[in-house]
Amino acid sequence: MYFVLAALLLVLDQLTKWWSSTTFPLNGEGQYIFLGFYFTYVQNTGAAFGIFQDGTLPLGILSAVVSTAILVYLITRGRTMPVLQRYALASILAGAIGNMIDRFRLGYVIDFIHFKVPGFSFPVFNVADSCVVIGAILLIGSSLFRSEEKGVRS
Repeated sequence: MYFVLAALLLVLDQLTKWWSSTTFPLNGEGQYIFLGFYFTYVQNTGAAFGIFQDGTLPLGILSAVVSTAILVYLITRGRTMPVLQRYALASILAGAIGNMIDRFRLGYVIDFIHFKVPGFSFPVFNVADSCVVIGAILLIGSSLFRSEEKGVRS
């Protein structure tokens, strides 16, 4: 089931990127959605938060390596892992592949979700970025809860 989740998240990522790139002007002001969220289409040639600009090829290769490692790990050890960890890794896998596709196909990553309020503007991101962050949080959380369980049993 976790591979199905990864596939669905990957499709959602690619569809939303296509939608945003065909709906909104590049680097426009953005369309207000709600509570400080805007749809703002940008092309990101760097990594998270605009660092490592023009690093498309190395970041694409890194995404490929990470995706391959997670895929192999899930195939070989997935059945023995706790469910939450499997889904966390599937989410990270979907995000890594989603941005890797953009880097190799387009030479940049399509970002379009922007949170800004007066005095604060969070960097524009996408569904793949959200998958990686949520997956990492779930992975860390599942590791903490698992550690607590081991501590109780001791």
